[in-house]
Amino acid sequence: MAQETINQILDAAEDKARTGGYNAFSFREIAKDIGIKSASIHYHFPTKADLAAQLARRYTEKFHTHLLSISESGNDLHQQLSDYANLFYQALRTDQKMCLCGLFAAEMNVLPDDVKKETRLFFETNLQWLETLLNSHEIDNPKNEALKLLAKMEGAMLMAKAFESEDYFQEAIDLSQYK
Repeated sequence: MAQETINQILDAAEDKARTGGYNAFSFREIAKDIGIKSASIHYHFPTKADLAAQLARRYTEKFHTHLLSISESGNDLHQQLSDYANLFYQALRTDQKMCLCGLFAAEMNVLPDDVKKETRLFFETNLQWLETLLNSHEIDNPKNEALKLLAKMEGAMLMAKAFESEDYFQEAIDLSQYK
């Protein structure tokens, strides 16, 4: 029962945070959304920073699981990068939301230290995975290419949201150089 409550809290917090960032959720709103008292949230997460750090950690872990699945697919480089881009695209298409850690990164100067740490871990995890993938395919300067690819994904999400059209995401993602 406790784990189910924790997951409900995290799900509700993620929904709000992926819409408006760190300041888009409060314990009171989450409690109302899932039908519990805010004291119950404090029981599991003493502070908002604790909740947000766990939220970013969980988001990173889920994303990492997807990355491992892509790696294990045995697909060629272009397809793996397309599958990677699709992780971001599905967030827009299915959830109609931004990348949680992308939103948190935009707010780094106001985030508590634990949330900053977990947010950075998301980007480090993605960069490491991309660099390893690119290096295994003998791409020149894989570290720099990884950085550009991740920036392209996050930026494409922003463009799609700014213009309220998923088409902008698709147009911004050009992976043809990896064929």
